[in-house]
Amino acid sequence: MVVIGGGIAGYTAALAARRHGADVTLIARAPGATALYAGGMEIVDDLDTVLRSPNHPLTRLGMDAVGLATELDAAVSTLQLALGKEGLRFEGTWRSRGLYADIHGLARPANVVPDTVARGELGALSGKRVAVIGVPQVGDYDAASTAQALKELHGIEAFAEDISISDLPVAASLTDLYGRRAPAPKARGAAIAYPPGFTSLPDDSFELLASPPSPHGWRLQQAIGLGAVGAEITSFETAADTVIAAHSATRGFRADAFVLATGRHIGGGLQAGRVTAERLFGLGIFRDGVPAAQSGARLHLLKYLDPAEEMRLGVKTDKRLHPLLEDGTAPYANLYAAGAVLGGYDYAGPCGFGVPILTGWLAGRYAAKSA
Repeated sequence: MVVIGGGIAGYTAALAARRHGADVTLIARAPGATALYAGGMEIVDDLDTVLRSPNHPLTRLGMDAVGLATELDAAVSTLQLALGKEGLRFEGTWRSRGLYADIHGLARPANVVPDTVARGELGALSGKRVAVIGVPQVGDYDAASTAQALKELHGIEAFAEDISISDLPVAASLTDLYGRRAPAPKARGAAIAYPPGFTSLPDDSFELLASPPSPHGWRLQQAIGLGAVGAEITSFETAADTVIAAHSATRGFRADAFVLATGRHIGGGLQAGRVTAERLFGLGIFRDGVPAAQSGARLHLLKYLDPAEEMRLGVKTDKRLHPLLEDGTAPYANLYAAGAVLGGYDYAGPCGFGVPILTGWLAGRYAAKSA
């Protein structure tokens, strides 16, 4: 079995397929949008609300809320266990949601977060003093402003403490802190909020969420990228309704089943332009369940008025996650699609990780069973 795509959907598909006995090759062209996430995974907000949206990828699976909940429990727990084995531990479940501060002191919702972030849930900080660690050499982050925001926006007794790191480069940024050991603060009897990227955090400390490019995203991408084959798939060999092999510039990958988890624009699964296209199979691109081509010039105009229109487009699947052509038919019985390449949801919203994780999980299982 072959999974194409190096993001969280492809990784989860590979996990599920291997769990069902498949021999899996995971192919990744380059890191995708997963590497840009801020540190908090929004899995799903409310399943009943999701199921009232007929064109949402999770609704198209044909399950009720109980069925989706059962699959989410299995997918999220398996993902957390696998990442934990790679040294990246996460806390939380899709059933609970917390608020976590980012580097600007703003609250961001998340269901699942790294254990280094979990201690900074804003509700848990109530009544605590919080030292916000700053580094004077870093120009794109101001601890005093963050501490002020925590106090004014969330009622937390926060204060800034600057710690100098002399060997940082001139005009250093937050990215230059990545992988460095966390400096010890002078503050005592307070929780400690660090900008993201440090290692070996002291007890009673936590990392703030990030802005892209994100150390949280780099860590996650490094973990899910282990064991992936670095290649760009450019063509496929097919016969009748079956995909036989995927080809890069230098080699071919034959398999009994294929999962397409190529992402949207950053991952390369979709090509934006006057007409958005799926670049590998020429699959149908849909908006609100209707082929995007039927909107014609009007959709092109809407994308200028509201760039988010482009983010609502994507591939449509049947209940078994077979991707469809514009006429609503599934061209290949052994091809499955998962993740951000699917249209019908906002991947910057409350299902941003839920759709890739759950569709990846199911696509991997369906593909393994068909193979």
